[in-house]
Amino acid sequence: MHQQHHPLLSASLGTQREIISFHFASDNERQVYIQAALHGDELPGMAVAWFLKQRLQALESAGQLKAAFTLVPVANPLALGQHWHGTHLGRFHTLSGQDFNRRFPSLGNTLAAGLADSLTQSESQNRSLIREAIDRHYRDTVPKTELDAQRYTLMRMASQADLMIDLHCDWEAVPHLYTTPHAWPDIEPLARWLGSEVQLLAQISGGEPFDEACCEPWLTLAERFGKDYPMPRGLLPVTLELRGVRDVSPEQAEKDADAIISALQEGGYIGYSEPSISVEVAAPVIGGDELVPASAGGDDIVAINDGPIGLNVPDLAEAPGETGVIKERHSEGSAATSPALKNLPTPLAGCEYIHSPVSGLILHRKPLGALIRPGEVVAEIVDPLTDHITPLVAEHGGILYARHWVRFATAGMLVVRLAGEREIRSGDLLVG
Repeated sequence: MHQQHHPLLSASLGTQREIISFHFASDNERQVYIQAALHGDELPGMAVAWFLKQRLQALESAGQLKAAFTLVPVANPLALGQHWHGTHLGRFHTLSGQDFNRRFPSLGNTLAAGLADSLTQSESQNRSLIREAIDRHYRDTVPKTELDAQRYTLMRMASQADLMIDLHCDWEAVPHLYTTPHAWPDIEPLARWLGSEVQLLAQISGGEPFDEACCEPWLTLAERFGKDYPMPRGLLPVTLELRGVRDVSPEQAEKDADAIISALQEGGYIGYSEPSISVEVAAPVIGGDELVPASAGGDDIVAINDGPIGLNVPDLAEAPGETGVIKERHSEGSAATSPALKNLPTPLAGCEYIHSPVSGLILHRKPLGALIRPGEVVAEIVDPLTDHITPLVAEHGGILYARHWVRFATAGMLVVRLAGEREIRSGDLLVG
């Protein structure tokens, strides 16, 4: 393992921030990029990244890494310095007001102009040419702001990978993920091993988030030149939502890190002979108060007995009826049982966002993970002064996969999100 320091443009006199990346088995051709806490107050991923660093070190020493790994446990040093009267403000850049996971650049058309006369009839050579072009673009682009410098630094490392894993979390949520339809067959092992309950697919979700911006050049170049040249499949992106903001514990983080390692073994990025790893953790468990129920188990999760819901992806490796089948993974004479997929993927455009029309106390009536039918009340908004109760009713239904951690609603506030099978929305599909 070696680490690199990436200084960022200073936004103000007397300040200097940097991004630190850790690199493993850098001589391998395949590349995996993993980052955490792009939204600076989403810390479950940071905890998982720390455990991953220990495991990748041990696996590298054992010669089991089949890909070059880049790990960025702290992807947003800007956000780590944003606190207001004791509250961490990690989602939005306080200087510009921008969401840290929006407005990443799209390079495809820019790169196409420079690569048009360089591509060959070798897919491997074309992959190298594209990686070099991406690296050169971000190396030569001069940032105008500290936020731009952070974006360019992350994009330069991530966009050259074969697999990009962005670790996030939600307010309160079951484990879920975002990816693209073309990447889903390769991302599916991550969904199984992590126990993801909702898999949200969209080719373009709007807002230029990090994961889509990383794969955009590869998709654009393949569409532009694929008829004339053998183009690499390119980067496979996934954003893993590791439950809620308060679901930070050494036990859960270690379990998630092991799940990611298992999925990467199934994908051939890591060998199967795992070294023993011992990591002592003295950190306290955060969470578990009455405002933030533990979304990893207990009464806050209910089993869905109606069978898996979701959509059929054309190039999905297995038929919909096989999602309950326990798979086996085989490599070099070893086999290990992997978990079943909990639910089939659904379109991001099928998510129902339920807002409160009034202000008041939020009383949730359905737990995280519940399958909600159309017409069911998911929460109530109570005015304790007038005794008026406003029910929040599902129009389309779906799995209740996320909800706000605040228990007081302002008028228009997004309170609950459901993942449904049928597309009901268009335009910008992500939460603003």
